[in-house]
Amino acid sequence: MQATPQNILEAFNQLPEIEKHVIASEIIKQVALLDIPPLTDAALTEIADALFVEHDKIETTDNIDRKRNKL
Repeated sequence: MQATPQNILEAFNQLPEIEKHVIASEIIKQVALLDIPPLTDAALTEIADALFVEHDKIETTDNIDRKRNKL
């Protein structure tokens, strides 16, 4: 199996919380060493849009679950 970003994220999400913190800490340390250009306004806007879409999906699911629990 090839390690894709999606595979890595799925594996990460299955870890216990303490292991998630260890991995996240190590990734942050390694990312700090990368030569990455600053994000452009367009990139930041795209990221924000994606986050809002994801938040709306979660909010919609939560509202549906609440309505089902009231029935």
